[in-house]
Amino acid sequence: MSIATTFVIGAAAGIGIWAARPGGDLRAEGIPVQAQSQVHTSDGETAAAATFTPFPVNARFETADTWVHDGKRYRLYGLQSCLRGTQVTLRAGVKRDCGDLNILMAQAVIRDTRPVCSTIRALDQSNALVVCQTTAGNHRYDLATYLIAQGWGFAAMSGKGAPVVPNYRVAEEAARKASVGLWAYPDMPHPLTVLGRAGSSQ
Repeated sequence: MSIATTFVIGAAAGIGIWAARPGGDLRAEGIPVQAQSQVHTSDGETAAAATFTPFPVNARFETADTWVHDGKRYRLYGLQSCLRGTQVTLRAGVKRDCGDLNILMAQAVIRDTRPVCSTIRALDQSNALVVCQTTAGNHRYDLATYLIAQGWGFAAMSGKGAPVVPNYRVAEEAARKASVGLWAYPDMPHPLTVLGRAGSSQ
């Protein structure tokens, strides 16, 4: 499966998504990802970070939204990845672990876009929430928005049932309508649906 190619659309500073579809067909999709340097949360706070460092090249991914580096676990704020242990049908008779596929595609995006990240909240000595930004030309783009807009991630929800970052839900809906990334597969197990079922059965 091919990864999306990005380009800056004039002064609008958006990103056009070349969507990877089943069978390797690449089609241009009009999913804008606007430049931003801050992430606005659902409770009105602004997750602004002062110091950004390059994404660690030797990071070990646990999921597409969580990685470990130098003994510390980092979670990309507001992003929910497909769950490992759930299955998606790539084509007739061929299934793949959705979480593993999500990791591979997130790694490819990170390798291509070379993001920088900053910790916005230390949960404890071993766990932290981060925001990351990719760079294209003179503009920076929020990595979580970028992944969600390509269909390689979902908007995480708070315990109250609201998107942690409201704009991420907008990007997710655009990706769903365009059937890009994981949305290209009809049986894609949406992680929030899976988690909801697991919670209701307990």
